[in-house]
Amino acid sequence: MSEKDATDKHQLAIKLRKFNRICPIAGYKEGSIRVGSPVIVQTDRGIECGEIVSYPLGLPKALSRDVKLKKVVRYATAQDQAKIETLPEMETKAQQMAAEKIREHELQIKIISVEYLFDTGRATVYYKVHEGKKINNLRDLTRDLSNSLAARVNLRQLSPRDEARILSGLGTCGRKLCCSNWLEKPRHVTVRMVKDQGLQISPSKTSGICGRLMCCLEYEHEKKQ
Repeated sequence: MSEKDATDKHQLAIKLRKFNRICPIAGYKEGSIRVGSPVIVQTDRGIECGEIVSYPLGLPKALSRDVKLKKVVRYATAQDQAKIETLPEMETKAQQMAAEKIREHELQIKIISVEYLFDTGRATVYYKVHEGKKINNLRDLTRDLSNSLAARVNLRQLSPRDEARILSGLGTCGRKLCCSNWLEKPRHVTVRMVKDQGLQISPSKTSGICGRLMCCLEYEHEKKQ
């Protein structure tokens, strides 16, 4: 089968470097697409890197909602690849720096992850507020981090469900989390739904890794109606 035939039958997308973000490709020339190749792309966030992926059964429903692809800039060169390999170490150091700054500013938040874009001039710091606490102003922290990291820093607060969706993982069923794999938005699950199924509320049996009631409990509840 020719490369053109393969792309005619499959839907293509860019899988960005972190957090399983999937951005569809539109308007491409089939003969120029090399599935599996690393690429440099422009999104609404800036210059990023990813890989061309192919979906024989159609694009997954859980496409990236927080990043929009603008264009594919080029296939990644050897120099690009070398730079990409340095990003995880940079992010580890940035996360350690962010944690230190949190302590200096005496803020009741926890740093979950740091993401550098390919151009390294922008970094997103993902954080979670401690249970029962409120944070009103993070401008001083943002300014301090921007100076320390020599990058434009965007602080993004995560809910427990957001954290699970972005970081992903395996559910108690042994499969990849629905929220990061195919579910477009989290389900609204109530205690009543759990009790209607004859189940007892149990962190190990009815809660996902986000600490909230598992979205799949709604699937079973719908079947019983």
